[in-house]
Amino acid sequence: MPRLMLAMLAATLCACSHTVVVQVPPRVDLKPYGTLGIVEFDANGERAIGAQAMRQFQEQVQEAQPGTRFLELGTRERLLASVGARELDPAALRKIGEKYGVKGIFLGELAYAEPTTDIKLGDIAKLEAGVRSELRGELSGRLYETAGGASVWTRSAWAKRQLGALSVSAERGVSGGIGKGNPREEMVPSLIYQLTHDFRASTAREPAP
Repeated sequence: MPRLMLAMLAATLCACSHTVVVQVPPRVDLKPYGTLGIVEFDANGERAIGAQAMRQFQEQVQEAQPGTRFLELGTRERLLASVGARELDPAALRKIGEKYGVKGIFLGELAYAEPTTDIKLGDIAKLEAGVRSELRGELSGRLYETAGGASVWTRSAWAKRQLGALSVSAERGVSGGIGKGNPREEMVPSLIYQLTHDFRASTAREPAP
């Protein structure tokens, strides 16, 4: 067995020595779009969190692809009103592109589900039980071309945050508590990082030439 393990290790090291690390470009290159419009993200009616998510989205994209230009277009309602439209259809997108000089528009929607509570019963004889409450958030993003109104990129991400936990035991008493922060705000960075995956370059190993 030791000889077999050594042989496998030697084979792995040999294979690695004949490969090189190469840069893999991002799946979505934003340079052809020039200036991009971005609409304030909707977040279950919580405008402050929507604005925070939009800013962090821009930061992540510009860090991944330096030089990307964004033009903030306000809320969806104000944007539609500015071009005399009621919905974001191809005609409205063309008007937006012509008025604001953008070839593409980013939209995002952050939705929070109702908190869920999980109750687990432990040792009945010791009267042990636990309660845990969680909140789930899902963020979706989409990029539209203004010239024809086509959707050219879409992606979604989700995350969970614990709201509180409580354990009860006849021996240890009651322990646990409720988080002091805002779980909706706390999960935004993780959601944005997942959502912007397609705009970041990566690395991969390839056979050496």
